[in-house]
Amino acid sequence: MLVRWIWNWLFNQTWYGLPKGARWGLSALFAGYFVWLFFLPDLHPMPTDTSIRGHSHIDRPVHNFWINGRWGGNLDPYGGGGTVCCQSISGDTAEMVWVYGRTVEEFERGDEPERHHVTLPMPKRTREDRYLHVHFLPNHEVKLGWSSNLVSPYAHLPKRQDVARYQEQ
Repeated sequence: MLVRWIWNWLFNQTWYGLPKGARWGLSALFAGYFVWLFFLPDLHPMPTDTSIRGHSHIDRPVHNFWINGRWGGNLDPYGGGGTVCCQSISGDTAEMVWVYGRTVEEFERGDEPERHHVTLPMPKRTREDRYLHVHFLPNHEVKLGWSSNLVSPYAHLPKRQDVARYQEQ
């Protein structure tokens, strides 16, 4: 009860202490903000937050990968990884860095992990796109694509491209 009284007193002192023109101006400003927020979404800035989803079409695990310095997770051979949420990715290019996993023999020999780096053009993004799909293909090739859901724009690619090539021949 006391907190409510203090809040009401502070609000009344602040609000009614303003000149009438300032109160009208602030009211118009708040009303304009809510109209912009709810009824004019196309005027909002393009979102930069995204979730990164990896897809592997190769026979090696991807130990880690990064897009513009943002971690994307790890992937099993011929599999998909989880979705890494709440990343901020923007720009016209994508700096891709990935590290392949090592076999037990490579680890025991002390071989360094195989690391790759490539710069790709960032695909076009629409306002609804929230997921950046990263596909690792044979010969150290990477494809990027945006989508508004977990279905990749490259979902038509076979999981094992080496098998698909033999089936075509």
